[in-house]
Amino acid sequence: MRLSAVRKVHGSGRSAVTALDGITAELPYGTFTAVMGPSGSGKSTFLHCASGLDRPDQGTVEIGGRELGPLGERELTVLRRERVGFVFQGFNLLPALTAEQNITLPVRLAGRRTRLDRPWLEQLLEYTGLTERRGHRPGELSGGQQQRVAIARALITRPEAVFADEPTGALDTTSARKVLEMLRGLVDDIGQTVLMVTHDPVAASYADAVLVLTDGRITEVLPRASAGTIAEHMARLGA
Repeated sequence: MRLSAVRKVHGSGRSAVTALDGITAELPYGTFTAVMGPSGSGKSTFLHCASGLDRPDQGTVEIGGRELGPLGERELTVLRRERVGFVFQGFNLLPALTAEQNITLPVRLAGRRTRLDRPWLEQLLEYTGLTERRGHRPGELSGGQQQRVAIARALITRPEAVFADEPTGALDTTSARKVLEMLRGLVDDIGQTVLMVTHDPVAASYADAVLVLTDGRITEVLPRASAGTIAEHMARLGA
């Protein structure tokens, strides 16, 4: 992923807020990057623009060498469905579908464009520890299991990158650790690219690098830092 001089302003006139102020960043393949910063620093906007959920007002965004700016809404929809994966704090699972049906939903939505890779599905179920839970609906799963379903869903199309927005925010400590170990393992074991927005120094410590945002700008880059070091940096920012 590559962002070049990305600028995003919300609102207009006196109420305008600059969410991203000329962000430039490059996230190589097979790396785990965390984005942190005080409230209002632009973390979520960074993720939205990087993943194609939102368009920047200025600058360019590329995923896998493809610039997103020239793409129409239909093309962006296809890209988000087939080339990127999303993991959110609230899981975003469909309650009427089983775990397996939720995981394979992106493939089903693609219709004839994409065929379900059954061996890959079985690998994902085993990797996430959901083989025995594949027929259960979200209401029959714990929070940690639901988030593992969401991770498997994000990976089912073998995306260029996975975007995780506070993926452990709704989980207890034990479940959160398992999810973070899983994300770390995806990077180390299969070379998956992961971008995670988080407020938790412990979560960020699993990443290869932490981008610290302040007022819409990257003010620090912390390579493979400990939770304590990250917490100290965030405390100085008042976060």
